[in-house]
Amino acid sequence: MNIRPIGQKDLASVAEFEKEISVISFGSEAVTDLEFHRRKLEKAIPREREGMLVLELEGRVAGWLWMTLKENFVTKENYIQFKSFYAAESCRGTEAVTDLFEAGMDFAASRKARRIVGHVHVGNLPMRVLYKNYGFAPTHLTMEYKVQDQEA
Repeated sequence: MNIRPIGQKDLASVAEFEKEISVISFGSEAVTDLEFHRRKLEKAIPREREGMLVLELEGRVAGWLWMTLKENFVTKENYIQFKSFYAAESCRGTEAVTDLFEAGMDFAASRKARRIVGHVHVGNLPMRVLYKNYGFAPTHLTMEYKVQDQEA
């Protein structure tokens, strides 16, 4: 097992993970264009590479974590935003996933962030449980109402 910063050779695998994250989070409104995700990652790497970690198992990318340092525009407080976390199905529930999450927590600590914010879809129970296991507490809930099309 190896946890390391993302490299160019990882982009195809990680773009696929980002697509799957999008489907989990946004359902039918998900962005499933792999090239979109690849370009997004390529653009972020120069600025955010230290917080973009891959979990490598048996020579393949099996997990992905992306955290970034942000600043609250009102209070100017620095905080970490958990942008992405993904584990391949074959390693879910293993110590490797725990190690990847803890590498993210170490990244946050190295940035002296006093707060870490992670957004998770209400239906993503595994991620909600993972957050809870690390002491994250819910702070916001987004409510949505879809208007039914009505014939004129």
